[in-house]
Amino acid sequence: MPSENKIIMQQILHLLCTAGSCQLHFSGHEHTLTTGCCMIAMASHVGRIQPSEDCQLYQLLLPADQQASCMPHSSYGTCGWLHLFMHPIFQLEEEALVILEHDFKDVAFRSEHTPEAYRQEAVLQSMRTLYLDAMSAHAALFEREEAPLRSADIMSRFIQMLEGGSYREHRTVAYYAQELCVTPKHLHKISTQVSGRTPSYWIQQFTVMEIRHLLMHRKLTAKEISEKLNFDNVSHFSRYVSEHL
Repeated sequence: MPSENKIIMQQILHLLCTAGSCQLHFSGHEHTLTTGCCMIAMASHVGRIQPSEDCQLYQLLLPADQQASCMPHSSYGTCGWLHLFMHPIFQLEEEALVILEHDFKDVAFRSEHTPEAYRQEAVLQSMRTLYLDAMSAHAALFEREEAPLRSADIMSRFIQMLEGGSYREHRTVAYYAQELCVTPKHLHKISTQVSGRTPSYWIQQFTVMEIRHLLMHRKLTAKEISEKLNFDNVSHFSRYVSEHL
């Protein structure tokens, strides 16, 4: 690997260190990835990467606009991704390291050996597996973490409101900011700092997951779905689906 790696903007960076160590600049601070460390973060937050001579480092870059396609279509997937943003660097247990290394290798294999016509879908499918395994390992490490700081606490309560189904009736940032006793601007700042995404993004994610689920039940008409999610009318619902799906 080169001693300094310039990261492309608007991509998700995935690093897995399986031997040696690696110095990197992340969000204004210096960090060291040692053997068994994994990192998943916005590439734009990473400055330089300097591996040791004996470092074995897997590196994957995924366009941010394709990341949503790799997430499990459930609240687990959304909250798991949020939790990864709150703790982007984590030390894997031995078994989890073996699994993640296999996942990284599989993504590379699919990228190199799948026919071009099917390559993108094959790589994204392998990335879905990688995310599931990473989230599982991550959850096992942080399930007993201490109480979060205020910003993380506000973000956590925001996500809990969405998990509770508030998005079915309320899809404006102003509503959630009022419920959390902060200004919309402050909620936007907290969400961006903690998760790398705007509050509108998370509202949209939960809404889209619900729509996907309801569309699978073919007995429901567009009118019934739009009413269930409190859209003004079918036309408004159709425009929303066209834009976000």
